[in-house]
Amino acid sequence: MGHSAFSTELMRSAADLVVLTLLSERPMYGYEILTTLTDRGNGQFKFKQGTLYPLLYRLEREGWVRARWERPPAGKKRKVYSLTGEGQSVQRDRAGEWVRFTAAVSSILKECCDEKG
Repeated sequence: MGHSAFSTELMRSAADLVVLTLLSERPMYGYEILTTLTDRGNGQFKFKQGTLYPLLYRLEREGWVRARWERPPAGKKRKVYSLTGEGQSVQRDRAGEWVRFTAAVSSILKECCDEKG
């Protein structure tokens, strides 16, 4: 039986990192961030607008993200988010920390599964 979503606690622990990582590639507007998270997470990583925007505002207050209004050739103006220099540094640090953390958890799970198998 597959799971359709991750726990709230797990999502919360990864939220800053995944948003900062997407913005490290290029500036994006809110809806684009939401759809990219869903697409790249194979439909498993979903945020609601009510979760994403407070997170973006907090990242902006931290000085890791900056926002500017942009008017595309067609359509309404939208707020585009990009990383600051500090945000790039935080993203790199947190990505390295996440890789070490998940490797440690995977090692523990493997050891436990190998012992039972």
